[in-house]
Amino acid sequence: MITRFIRNEHIIMNLKSKTKEKLFKEILDKTDFSDEKKNLIFCSLKQREVLGTTGIGKGIAIPHSRSLILEELKLFIGISKKGIEYEAMDGKPVHIVFLIIAPPLDEANQYLILLGKIAALSKELTKNKNYLKVGSTGEFIEMIKSIEENMEDIL
Repeated sequence: MITRFIRNEHIIMNLKSKTKEKLFKEILDKTDFSDEKKNLIFCSLKQREVLGTTGIGKGIAIPHSRSLILEELKLFIGISKKGIEYEAMDGKPVHIVFLIIAPPLDEANQYLILLGKIAALSKELTKNKNYLKVGSTGEFIEMIKSIEENMEDIL
């Protein structure tokens, strides 16, 4: 299910950002959205963080928002070996980010389902942090596919 939304061009293997806001901008800069759309999404992500951090702990963050500018759900992934100051629940830096942006109307409820699947995947990712060792987006996608296949029995 998660791999259905992963696009090679939506993965940043070596994030440079050191803060949450710069992270959002770095990821959005990799999109083909217009500057106006990037700004709207950036603002909606910041607003979501006001409700509570999306840094779930153990080096993982799942920032998410709904936006009128999208017609379909988008998933962007970023990895930072150094870590990003994110104000995560455990107070530790974030090393992997799953950024989800969805349209306001989502009849299939993919947004919430994807959030749940990523949260479950995160438990597996934090066991050995192999995602910090992959060298390419292809290797990363294969790792996620493998974990997801093994999780099918659990979910």
